[in-house]
Amino acid sequence: MDVTPSALAELLAKQAITELLHRYCRALDRMDRELALSCWHDGGTDQHTPLFSGTGADFVDWVWKVHEPMKLTRHVLSNILIEVDGGQAWSESYWTVLLRVERDGKLVDIWGGGRYLDHHRFADGRWAFVHRRSVHDWDRVAPLDMTMADFAGPPIVEPQAGTAPLYAPSRTRADPSYQALGGHCMSFP
Repeated sequence: MDVTPSALAELLAKQAITELLHRYCRALDRMDRELALSCWHDGGTDQHTPLFSGTGADFVDWVWKVHEPMKLTRHVLSNILIEVDGGQAWSESYWTVLLRVERDGKLVDIWGGGRYLDHHRFADGRWAFVHRRSVHDWDRVAPLDMTMADFAGPPIVEPQAGTAPLYAPSRTRADPSYQALGGHCMSFP
């Protein structure tokens, strides 16, 4: 099988766009505002209608206020299809989101799913969003029978390695993933 220069360029573009899509999810889940803003070209737009419609930068401002009080957010992508045409591309990706909120001392999980329809452009040495549209397909709200205090009780699963270090998640740059990815490698004992 011969790999032509144009086929290789298309594969490289698709990989870069896939990483862009995943960086967006990481930015929202880690509350990394700088990373989120880097996903749009200047003047890029976002339609998360009916909740939001405007510039990518204004979307980041809006979503930060929405996500900040949440206990957890988890954005997951699948079924990523990308069409590349030179320095422009279009993609559809399926998203599933878990948003954990506290209401009246109880935890509530909000699950949702839909698709991102994105227009990308390669400019200034990078692929980024020119326009993003979110199509919302479904929601599910599931109150948990626990309070935040219940998490402090005895563990449901007894740890086998009780003295091993805990790699606690964080919705900040203190998350262990920043050490792993920022340092480009991890060392294991």
